[in-house]
Amino acid sequence: MTLTEELIELIESKSIEDDDINAASWFVLDAMANIAAGRNSEPGRILNRWFLDEPPNTSRTVLWLGALMHILEVDDLHRQSVVHPGCVVIPTVLSLGLREGLSGREMLEAVLKGFEACTRLGNSVGPAHYKIWHNTATCGTFGAAYAAGTILGLSKSQLRDALGNAGTQSSGLWEFSASGTMSKHLHAGRAGQSGVISADLASYGLSGSPTILEGKRGFYAACCN
Repeated sequence: MTLTEELIELIESKSIEDDDINAASWFVLDAMANIAAGRNSEPGRILNRWFLDEPPNTSRTVLWLGALMHILEVDDLHRQSVVHPGCVVIPTVLSLGLREGLSGREMLEAVLKGFEACTRLGNSVGPAHYKIWHNTATCGTFGAAYAAGTILGLSKSQLRDALGNAGTQSSGLWEFSASGTMSKHLHAGRAGQSGVISADLASYGLSGSPTILEGKRGFYAACCN
């Protein structure tokens, strides 16, 4: 069994209780507040103009919402993994869940599974990863893919493909901080967008590497040395 398959088995084996759903609902409320606040910033106004320049779709919407949510950097943070899971997972769930017509509880269950996936990956990469790579962007892509796959009702093998597709798109470099540019706001948005695309295509049969994490040319080899 690959590490991706072990992660899927672990997450799918865990029960989701009413207390978990209640906690997730507060994270979603916080996300909405951060998105609204981000709209009033300079990068937020740029993102708004970009978003309104073309007809919206799910992929475009998740990038827009994710980028807006992370602008003020008062969104949720999982300290141990150094990941802001909400700005990647929640825009993914809102955008795709509305498209698919899911109930509120189903969307909140997807949030919980997405949070678990990206924070567990964040825990695994180690401190050296954070020196160059932005954990929210790199590990968040996996969380978005898992949440999107949950919404789409993917089988375990399809979830494995979705995570493989997500991992090969995982990115987010800290170099923007050297000049104080706005690129960081793209990290959350693109991670969510990549996750949606990865799961969507997996549902059509597009395969992804089952060893994207531990393979010789996989995520850990590339980003965690």
